[in-house]
Amino acid sequence: MFLKRYTFGETEVIYREAVIEGHEGKTAVGLAVYPKGANADAEKLTTDSLVQVALLGDEALIDYTEGVTMRNRSSTILKIERQTSDMGGVETVLTDGEGNFYTHILRYDEQSGVFSVQVIYQNRSNEIRTLERLDSISLSGIGAPATGSTEGFSLHRMTSAWSRECRLQTDPFSRLGLDMSWARYGIKTERWGQNGSMPNRGHFPFAAIEGSGYCLAVMLEAPYSWQLEVYKEKEGCALSGGLADDLYGHWRKDILPGESFSTDLAFFTVGRDLLSACNALVHFQDARLEVPASEEGMPVLFNEYCTTWGCPSEENIEHILAAIEGLPIGYFVVDCGWYKPDDKGWCNAIGDWIPSGTLFPNGIHSLTKRIRDAGMLPGIWFEFENVGRDSAAFGREELLLHRDGSPITSKNRRFLDLREEGAESYLSDRMLALLRENGFGYIKIDYNDTYGVGCDSEDGSSFGEGGRQVAQQSLAWLERLKDAIPGIVIENCSSGGSRIEPKRMGMVSMCSFSDAHECDEIPLVAANVSRVIPARQSQIWAVLREGESDSRTIYSLCAAMMGRICLSGDVLRLTPEKKSLIAQGLAFYGSVKEIVRRGDIISIDCNVEYYRAPEGRQIFVRQFADKKLVIVHFLRSEETLFLPAEGYELTSCFTDLWHTMSEDGLSVFGEPFHAGAFLFTRRG
Repeated sequence: MFLKRYTFGETEVIYREAVIEGHEGKTAVGLAVYPKGANADAEKLTTDSLVQVALLGDEALIDYTEGVTMRNRSSTILKIERQTSDMGGVETVLTDGEGNFYTHILRYDEQSGVFSVQVIYQNRSNEIRTLERLDSISLSGIGAPATGSTEGFSLHRMTSAWSRECRLQTDPFSRLGLDMSWARYGIKTERWGQNGSMPNRGHFPFAAIEGSGYCLAVMLEAPYSWQLEVYKEKEGCALSGGLADDLYGHWRKDILPGESFSTDLAFFTVGRDLLSACNALVHFQDARLEVPASEEGMPVLFNEYCTTWGCPSEENIEHILAAIEGLPIGYFVVDCGWYKPDDKGWCNAIGDWIPSGTLFPNGIHSLTKRIRDAGMLPGIWFEFENVGRDSAAFGREELLLHRDGSPITSKNRRFLDLREEGAESYLSDRMLALLRENGFGYIKIDYNDTYGVGCDSEDGSSFGEGGRQVAQQSLAWLERLKDAIPGIVIENCSSGGSRIEPKRMGMVSMCSFSDAHECDEIPLVAANVSRVIPARQSQIWAVLREGESDSRTIYSLCAAMMGRICLSGDVLRLTPEKKSLIAQGLAFYGSVKEIVRRGDIISIDCNVEYYRAPEGRQIFVRQFADKKLVIVHFLRSEETLFLPAEGYELTSCFTDLWHTMSEDGLSVFGEPFHAGAFLFTRRG
């Protein structure tokens, strides 16, 4: 029986071949991971196949699984052909002896302690083989190192909805029924994910299992339909995930003889607790970013959406530029509405992308020149993958996605078929040329609906495979943009944060963290998103309103300091005093950017339950080297907080909260909708 143990950093990796119970003589090779020094007994681990695959016509190995899961099909009975390893990881080639080969690639990043996993299927037979499932990752043998028991373990997930992105949900295994029956019969699976082209709709593609002093966390590249699954059978526990399978996402794919199929990457790490695991995954994402030089200083942005609400014009933007003159702002983004026809609204007119001659009588190029003359990089909003009912493109069915022969229509939107040459030519003419000819250096890519389970394909692929193909072309357009406009800054937006999955995020500069523009719960959503997105990519709204109190201005700016500050709102009548306050906030932000960008989240202490009428407070702490940034928000609460010094002293702050520092710590008295950002430096 095959058994190999490897140690990478603080993690032990175990490959173990085990007999499949009830199928004497049949074995599967599993992958288990534990903290270094846990002394897991490899001989007693309950593992199943590290390659979770289903091929058309195979059989279920475990009873009670039909219609519930496609894990542990007969296709997972694989033998190792060869395994090679080095300091950077392990590569394992497996086969079923019938021409189906799988290369399982495990790579280790020493800097972050994060592993990446990918599976490549090769059809070396003489027949067409149809994949119905192929996971990016499957880890088994999960449990207490000494006993394998999952008693006391919990599952962490992140639920997402519009303006409610990435809220932590923790469920004990006992509450989910993830335990063994009295006679060891049956299985229990907890599966979740989403169908469609908004990957952060419902949940973010993340899972963490915590117990017995460690936390195993997994994150998926998931540009399209995806699934994660915790699987419990008898004493065994496994966590797997990747592209949504035929059962969950209507996906199957024919692989011709000699062809192959590669999964997207999955990432995992073993931390001491949830936050340490999240920090590692975020640092890993941050390190693999390649962004334009203009991004290195994390410039503050101004986006005029919450100023003009979809009606930008040459005239009002001229006034906005004059109003914000002198503030340290690096990017100015013209949001939706610049293409508005004279006789229709802007929302349903997307798709034709012809600048309004009424709104911009001197041409949009004169506007970009004015923005550049003001010392800022000009940006513009597009929702280029979709077309609205009031556009001419809405009726060009030869360019659109179809399902069962009919254009996919979601209320007032249809979707371009990015696989079509005609769609590529159309976008090259309407989008790329406009960006290049008018001197834009920034594009905000929005996406405000999803084509769902999938679409038709000329090759007769399943709906799920058709949808996956279109999602791949969407990603390819990011590269086309970079080639067409070198140095372009790309913002990923999708009804706020509905497409902030790791693959797309690895190809862009920033994301819109949410469409929570100016609501009370912004700091709560911002903190939640920070667990899974690098701070330098998380663009957070700080909307300023005429007549608002200084406390409210501070509240908004402090929330945005968890990531990238994006200003908007009523700036046309800023008083000198208000402009000075904003400048103070931006100066403080400039002094803590290194902590924001590189620091670890030490604590997110939030006692707010209901976001729409929030009562309570939140304390967000990020630390880098010898400095610590503490951001405190009081919602509908009034209380005194004491923050222990722990060897630190207060260096500076941006707040109107009453506060006093002693040798023991900082005392802060909070009132409703007041906030503060505090910079601490280690003593000595």
